Amino acid sequence: MLKFEKIAVVGQVIRAYDFKPMVGREDCFVEGVVVRVEKKGYDCFVIDVTKDVFSGEVCPKGEHSRVGREVSVPFEVSFMEYDARILNLSV
Repeated sequence: MLKFEKIAVVGQVIRAYDFKPMVGREDCFVEGVVVRVEKKGYDCFVIDVTKDVFSGEVCPKGEHSRVGREVSVPFEVSFMEYDARILNLSV
């Protein structure tokens, strides 16, 4: 089983970090509703992004924002994986 395979189901809200949070570096993540699970060379959640945070700043919906777009969140990555990369915000 992959690391985050069972962390959420369709309809739940998750947060997926782009980079591991740490002192001295602002958070970068997306939050959104899981709309489906896909296998496309890798297994992932596909989320409809409702919140996009980059360098600690909320990115409003617009050209450079991921809000309103579908984003793939891999169940597991081979580089820079850590225990809280994906959080289920629905529980």
